[in-house]
Amino acid sequence: MLDRTITPPPANESAEGGDRRHARNIEYVWKVFCILYSFDIGLFLLYLPWQSFWENNYLLYLYPQLRPVIANPFLKGFVLVLGIADIMIGIYEVAHFKDLSKKIFLSR
Repeated sequence: MLDRTITPPPANESAEGGDRRHARNIEYVWKVFCILYSFDIGLFLLYLPWQSFWENNYLLYLYPQLRPVIANPFLKGFVLVLGIADIMIGIYEVAHFKDLSKKIFLSR
């Protein structure tokens, strides 16, 4: 007859596997957070320079000498390019996220 007893793995191995799984889950959540953060900041930087808040805020009220710098269209364009770069980083991360998720979930 076949021996049908199930022997649990030693305590070290199961805890170690759980730690690896936990680390992979944290890596997955961290990657999702970074992608969302990148898109969020990129959209914020695209939107912010073209709002009235950009030129009329408390900081410029306290330091009016900053107004020519803040109102400069080149600075607005620079902030816009930073937003576009952030969105491009987010797109790159999404494109490579599929590889990461395969690595995480297939190695379990």
